[in-house]
Amino acid sequence: MAQRVLCLVWFLVVAVGGCSGDDGGTAGTGGAAGSGGSGGGGGQGGGSTPDYTVPGSAAVGVVTTSVTDDARGRTLPVEVWYPTSSPDAPSAVIDFEQEADRRAALSPLLDAAPVDCVATTTNSTRDGAAVPGDYPVVLYTHCYTCTRWSAHAVIERLVSHGFIVVSADHEGDTLYDFLDGVASELTTALVDVREADVRALLDAVLAGDILPDGVTAVPSQVGVLGHSIGSVTAGRVAQNDARIAAVVGMAAPMENVLIGEVLMENITIPVGLLEATEDNSVGEPGNVFIRENFSKASTPAYKLAIVDAGHWSVTNIAGLTEGFGPGCGEDMRQTNNEPFTYVPVTEANGYTASFVTAFFAAHLLDEAAGLELLRSNPWPTAAPLDVRE
Repeated sequence: MAQRVLCLVWFLVVAVGGCSGDDGGTAGTGGAAGSGGSGGGGGQGGGSTPDYTVPGSAAVGVVTTSVTDDARGRTLPVEVWYPTSSPDAPSAVIDFEQEADRRAALSPLLDAAPVDCVATTTNSTRDGAAVPGDYPVVLYTHCYTCTRWSAHAVIERLVSHGFIVVSADHEGDTLYDFLDGVASELTTALVDVREADVRALLDAVLAGDILPDGVTAVPSQVGVLGHSIGSVTAGRVAQNDARIAAVVGMAAPMENVLIGEVLMENITIPVGLLEATEDNSVGEPGNVFIRENFSKASTPAYKLAIVDAGHWSVTNIAGLTEGFGPGCGEDMRQTNNEPFTYVPVTEANGYTASFVTAFFAAHLLDEAAGLELLRSNPWPTAAPLDVRE
């Protein structure tokens, strides 16, 4: 409960999106949230038109590593997802954590979590052999007191279509820091730290220091994806780092009144925004800011609104803790305080994965099928998609 209250208090004080979490499994109407199939590269294979509402042809590999920023004396656990030629061998969520204390902290949470909201397995093969090649890269920045793997289903969709995705734990601002009672305060100073983390991660990616053998990131095809305070972080990085070519923020506004020092007018690359209509962590005021971010964008902008989704519906940790509960099961509507049931997390993950993958395919790869999907408003009732170009 403390995490949820903290999110609400934070928004009321600073008028910005709050905490976050993720949701797992395969999606319904929006397409499968995970990934499957075999082979490398991306897309559908065989020269056919990519369909971003379903997994692509590449099987997904994952490896845990770390990045050290010597200038700040800061070491971050890192996850790298990439196309693999190894046979599909789904790995356990617990295996994201290699350190004994973190495994011990995570294990009982996974055991107690609602099975319809939190997956205990992934669609990634751990330490699989990489398919050599040059790949577009998306950097994922997690929500407040979350984890680098909190949106693993959405990440797997990207990789299945030929991306590599890299994410670091923002140390001091993780689930484990929260459990230990030592989480950093939600301030602009925290966004400063997070921005530096993402920049250090990108340095390591472009240098090839943390990528599997044979895998190279294309410097002109770099995107950033963030959830909750990660949305603010993504906006900050996109605003200040010319290496970023496209950005998506989920369930929180990038620009807001007090925290993060992000201005939409300073973001000169394509922008994707995701609104959860029943996000009672950022509240209706937060969703108003997301809509204003969309209207202020001076570049191509796309906004997906998932009806009856909560703050953590777009991740794989909805319900992992009590604080990450909004987005899983039953709750009270933020607009009229009436009881309702959240959209199934698998369905919300499907819309999210389809939107995010189509967006980055369109704006990192100039893939026409991605742009066509965005413009088609494919789920006009369940998840309307607005476009400004």
